[in-house]
Amino acid sequence: MQNKTSGRFARMMILTLGIAPLAAGALLMAPSAQARPAEPVVKLTAAQLREAGFPKKPNVVGWGPGGTAELPVHKAAAMEQVTITGKAPKGTKPGQELVMERFLPTDKQGSGDWQVLEITTTVRPDRTYALVFSVGRVGLYGYRVGYLTDSASTEFRGFQFQFRTTAS
Repeated sequence: MQNKTSGRFARMMILTLGIAPLAAGALLMAPSAQARPAEPVVKLTAAQLREAGFPKKPNVVGWGPGGTAELPVHKAAAMEQVTITGKAPKGTKPGQELVMERFLPTDKQGSGDWQVLEITTTVRPDRTYALVFSVGRVGLYGYRVGYLTDSASTEFRGFQFQFRTTAS
């Protein structure tokens, strides 16, 4: 017999997993108040974010051979559209979904939580992509775009950058 909590969890998982991926370049807006980390968020400076692996120009070293990312601006007003374009690395299959996440630091040493944003795009047959996003959470944060590998030891494959969102 199933208890009420696990039944609700199963229904939520079916609902969550049943949502179809969006077409490449689709715009989704990240709500400014999604799930909060277990600990309070600590604000980091641009230098501290750079030290933690979030440069202004997207860091594509971990993205893989042939992977590129172009971010035209490093600052935008809340909910202003920004587009990241590039080419996925050679090992990335067309149709792979790329997801954008925000790093919410919990200390000045680089510990923190990843907030999955509802911002996605799909790698095209020629391995190019265009991720259109707008964020509502004001401040300077580290972000990453990519996917988790399907292997015995799952790892993130993507790139990281810092981005500032202003109130206006």
